[in-house]
Amino acid sequence: MGQKTEKIYERAKENFDNENHEHALRLFNEVLNREPGHPEALRNKALIKVMNEDDKEAEKFLLFAIDQQPEDDQLLQLLGTLYHNNGKPQKALAQFKKAINLNDENAIAQNGAAMVYAHVLGEHEQAIIHFTKALEHDPKNVELLFNRGCSYMISDQMEKAEQDLTRAANFDHERAKEMLHKYF
Repeated sequence: MGQKTEKIYERAKENFDNENHEHALRLFNEVLNREPGHPEALRNKALIKVMNEDDKEAEKFLLFAIDQQPEDDQLLQLLGTLYHNNGKPQKALAQFKKAINLNDENAIAQNGAAMVYAHVLGEHEQAIIHFTKALEHDPKNVELLFNRGCSYMISDQMEKAEQDLTRAANFDHERAKEMLHKYF
């Protein structure tokens, strides 16, 4: 990457971080005009598209970005999240799996896959695997603990369910407290 392109990217990122998305988008476009496969510019432009535009436009750009960087697990995970948030669980799961195959330490993709398995497909054993992998990277994530605890309960692994729900309740998760009171 050229020094000038890097300076443009840094200005774009600064604008993005300061939530000046319009200016950041222009600068990311300038970076991409110079270097169409610039991974960080693609990711950040995709984030802006997801946050600020209609879903079809965001999907279109993400598909383009993935075409430019097919090995970028973050772009795949972002597309999976877009699909998940728009009621397309099978498409979401396919993208989460691709992201995980490239980088099984992508905690967001692991959580996304777990949520689809647990809440849509009812495959709680698979959900537990992915919740566990996500928790390896964020062991104090209360929602992950709560959701894995629920999947343990449904899978009739009550001791493990109680452990996760207790840990979540210790972080003041109200629903975890209610479930502990009701079931244990």
